[in-house]
Amino acid sequence: MQHVMKQALLGSVAITRKGEEDDPVSIVTKSLEDLQKNIDERLKKVEGGAEIKALIDRLDELEKKGNRPGAKKDSDDQAEIERKALASFMRTGDDVELKAAATDNNVDGGYFVLPTVDLSIRTLMTDLSPMRQLAEVVSISTDKYERFYSLGKRGAQWVTEREDRPQDTARPELKKSSYGVAELYAAPAATRQLIDDAAVDIASWLVNNATHDFSETEGEAFMTGDGQDNSPKGLLTYQTAPEKDFTRAWGSFQYVPSGALSSGTLTTAQWTLALVKLIGALRRPYKGNAVFLMNTNTATVLRALVDDNGRALWAPTGNLIEGIEHPLLGYRVEIDESMPDIGANAMPIAFGDFRQGYVIVDRQGVRVNVDELTQKGKIIFDVYKRVGGGAGDFNAIKFLKNSAN
Repeated sequence: MQHVMKQALLGSVAITRKGEEDDPVSIVTKSLEDLQKNIDERLKKVEGGAEIKALIDRLDELEKKGNRPGAKKDSDDQAEIERKALASFMRTGDDVELKAAATDNNVDGGYFVLPTVDLSIRTLMTDLSPMRQLAEVVSISTDKYERFYSLGKRGAQWVTEREDRPQDTARPELKKSSYGVAELYAAPAATRQLIDDAAVDIASWLVNNATHDFSETEGEAFMTGDGQDNSPKGLLTYQTAPEKDFTRAWGSFQYVPSGALSSGTLTTAQWTLALVKLIGALRRPYKGNAVFLMNTNTATVLRALVDDNGRALWAPTGNLIEGIEHPLLGYRVEIDESMPDIGANAMPIAFGDFRQGYVIVDRQGVRVNVDELTQKGKIIFDVYKRVGGGAGDFNAIKFLKNSAN
């Protein structure tokens, strides 16, 4: 800064000679001294000025506030704006604030729940639905998602230096999988007076209602859904067969027999052997992310198993129901009540990499409409989303079947 000001001041100061008898060196020296003095005085005024100091102090104070742990971020402000806009929309039906808070709203197809609310719904659904935690979740902007799976085939051959090479060898086979989406709908309602007089966060109330409805309904579909009209096809509805990978027909999961049930139960030794076989049936590429999946009743049976020395087969730590770090033979256990109980020809336990074995497809955007006409005196909030799902890699998940063979 001083260099720039010096350059500017140099351009405004003229050096002149007063007479021929004057010493040129003295004249130049005096002029430079005057110039330096002038520059120093101006810099002192700028650097020590009250206005500049006040501005610097203000910037320092703002920086301190911004660095406080509890300081509000821009995202927090935006989230508050969106919640207020949604609450106002539900109270009055006026979409002015909603449009102002969301830049991607589509009035023709219904109103988008604002991004922050949409994210809250997805996060809570992940917490409530084990399959959303385990499976791969893909968001799409169309009505269908397609992908291909490559079934590798071995065709490499040993040849000598002069031996003829075969013109054609085995090549990988591609299998196409398509996943449509179906509408999932919830309609929480409240009286007009409640909405008008409410002093609570209506947006949160709507999110919680929609979240629980969506999570329970889609969670069941991911396990037992029939796949009709592009709805999710459940993991338990696919065919199973005892053949190993690459010998079993694509489109069916492998099951491992547990051995015959004796009086409806298996001994600790039988359970141990069955689980070890189940783990062994899953190939190495899938074991890094593999988990067990079972319901609470099955988990309780396994928890009670002890050997002749009183040592438990599975001794989890923490809360059994919440599924927090329960290693069974070295692998985590997740609880899903849609899994069947132990019984003849039942498949109470699944094991594998569910992220590769099952795909959940979300059509982007959760939407909401306000209906004040259908029921007089009541306001219905039409909340809906489009979701689909189905099996992915049929080699990634194995089932334990309560059968002898």
